[in-house]
Amino acid sequence: MLSLSQVLKINPRLNWSAAWRWWREGLLAWLPVGVRRWLAGSARRLVLAVEDDACVLAREEAGRTQELERLDRSAPDWKAIADWFRTERPRQWVLRVPASQALTRVLTLPLVAEKNLRQVAGFEMDRLTPFAAAQVYYDAAVLERQPESRRLRVELTVLPRTAVEPVLAHLRQQGLPPDALEVAGDRPHLNLLPPEQRPHRGLWDRRWRAAVVVVSLMLVLAAVALPIWQQRALVLEAIARVDQAQKTAHQALALRDQLDKTLESSRMLARKKQSVPARVDLLRELTVILPDDTWLERLQIKGDSVQLIGQSGKASALVGIVEASNWFNGAGFTSPVTTDPRTGKERFVLNARIGREP
Repeated sequence: MLSLSQVLKINPRLNWSAAWRWWREGLLAWLPVGVRRWLAGSARRLVLAVEDDACVLAREEAGRTQELERLDRSAPDWKAIADWFRTERPRQWVLRVPASQALTRVLTLPLVAEKNLRQVAGFEMDRLTPFAAAQVYYDAAVLERQPESRRLRVELTVLPRTAVEPVLAHLRQQGLPPDALEVAGDRPHLNLLPPEQRPHRGLWDRRWRAAVVVVSLMLVLAAVALPIWQQRALVLEAIARVDQAQKTAHQALALRDQLDKTLESSRMLARKKQSVPARVDLLRELTVILPDDTWLERLQIKGDSVQLIGQSGKASALVGIVEASNWFNGAGFTSPVTTDPRTGKERFVLNARIGREP
């Protein structure tokens, strides 16, 4: 199957119809061969070829031609033709005349004439041929496009109506108007009949097949897109799970940090508790180490320091006594020692740090 780029190279003036055909053929290739043949319909053509001495009825299909019946040129059996038409049920019914009866000319036209080639040829008919447009059946085919000079080379085929009108009249009387009027040996797909004289044969059948083709294409497209959609849904679900896992991980990290802080606080309190004795123990220690001639008027414990305010018979000895204890260190007076005149004792204010020594 050709790619879209190859199609564009073959026909630079690709339109939406050609793109649709290319895309449709690509998708239909996914269907079974039997289904594709049914959707494509019959390609059979039934051809009535008018020759010099006879009328030949033939079947054309898949590039092969089979003669069905040879009829008298002067008095054809129209009933036999009608019977063959009903039996064959062709996709296209063609009347073909000898090339000797037609006139062929090669013309050069402006490039813009391609959009309405048949109409342009009809307007120029009396200038290009000895006939008026109403006197002939005609069609034109593009031979070459010349974008540089914006010109077209066109082959115009003209057939006088008098040469074929009797046969056409008999076919119409039998209810068998042809779909196409061709010239023997001429270019394929050239149809000299005016569009308004071409019967719309098998319209409902073509519409039905077109509807089936559209449904088949939609099903094929769904079959192609569904796995992609499912993969997309799985990816989105995986992303949502990863996001949820990341949130859970962040929460776990936050809880771990909070736990670490709590543990650190508890360890700090434990260390502080180990380094700072209980107040009852401090009070017991002071009771043991202070001399009998010493008493305290005030004991203040604040953090890791203790302040002693009181009177003693020999206050200067208290610094050494407190330093000698394993519970205190850094002892010293914070104010001069004075003598209380009422008691005769020395008044002191002594500070020390609390802490066990190893």
